[in-house]
Amino acid sequence: MQEFLDLRSLSINNIVMTASFGACLLIYSAYNSQFRGIRQTAYAFFMSGLAFLLIGLRNYIPDFLSIILPNTLLILSMASIHLGFIYFYQLDTRLMRKFHGVMLLAMASSAAYFTYVHNSVNARIIAISFIIGFQCFYIMRTLFMAHNKANFTIGISYLAFGIFFIMRGVLTFTQDNIDDFMTSGLLHSVSIIVYELLVAVTSFGVVWIVSYKVQRALIEQASHDPLTKVLNRRALEKIINVEHSRSLRSNVPMSVIMLDIDHFKRINDVFGHGRGDEVLVEVASILTENTRKYDSVARFGGEEFIILLPDTTLDRASVIAENLRIKIAENDFNFKAEKAIQITASFGATECDLQRDRWLKILERADHGLYKAKAAGRNQVVVCSSNNEDAELLITG
Repeated sequence: MQEFLDLRSLSINNIVMTASFGACLLIYSAYNSQFRGIRQTAYAFFMSGLAFLLIGLRNYIPDFLSIILPNTLLILSMASIHLGFIYFYQLDTRLMRKFHGVMLLAMASSAAYFTYVHNSVNARIIAISFIIGFQCFYIMRTLFMAHNKANFTIGISYLAFGIFFIMRGVLTFTQDNIDDFMTSGLLHSVSIIVYELLVAVTSFGVVWIVSYKVQRALIEQASHDPLTKVLNRRALEKIINVEHSRSLRSNVPMSVIMLDIDHFKRINDVFGHGRGDEVLVEVASILTENTRKYDSVARFGGEEFIILLPDTTLDRASVIAENLRIKIAENDFNFKAEKAIQITASFGATECDLQRDRWLKILERADHGLYKAKAAGRNQVVVCSSNNEDAELLITG
């Protein structure tokens, strides 16, 4: 047991572990190059491995190389781990760099002072324990800012690591003077094991977070239109079944709006398909920003969109459709003044008969209203009651 907890043996274990995990993360980053930050974590492990190599050579090499440099490298490695998470989530690095810069300076100066001016192993241990503890808490804060299960779990781990290192500093303050760090006792041997756990948790955490991100991206691709980022037709059909069942159970109304951009082919012909795509994206944005969070906006094909409105009567749906019609008609779509063109859309709205309607029947009614709006001159809203197939012109733009 004593051999196992020997600080030099533990340092060797740490070197092997950090080198292995660092190499694995570098390989992993090569296969996931779209994610920034993985390399920074790998470099952090290499730095900490070098630090433990120098610590293991204590009493055989100069104090600068075995005390000041490795302690500084450990603080720098924690900063690099934090930088990896910051890069991954594309957060601002300015405050983080200032914080770790201060921590790095504090470690280097305290290690030098308590080595050359007032030699104290206890003071050096207290300094590095508190600094690493504060770094763990800051990394935890960053992880909690990204709200998902993986980040929460890793953040809790960093909270535990931070508490351990702070407690280590407090307990060291109450200890008798330590003559040689390499024979400093059980608490400080355990601290190296805890750092190994930190490396392991961080490594698996990075893989977990990346996997979660990839999974979310795949789900997004499968359910959303790649151009406009609203739902695609397949995703909408899944949602309609869920919302229809919920509305039926709760006996609340549900409505559907179908819209089509007027003269869209002319936009493509005159301004090019790239400009047409920009119009589609902006229309989708208008629809998303002017509907509720629980409404579903989908691109149904070409320049056609569908909006599913749970807990909404036909009268209310017609008001929403008219508001959207006005928003689209009043938007300038960033056309140059000399080539200005008004973009408008035609709307068909209908309410679902929860007892008898099938999805295709609902679509037929909404499409019928849209067809009538087009036939009546476009830039209009037409409502179709679920009781009959008659279409009623609501407003002419």
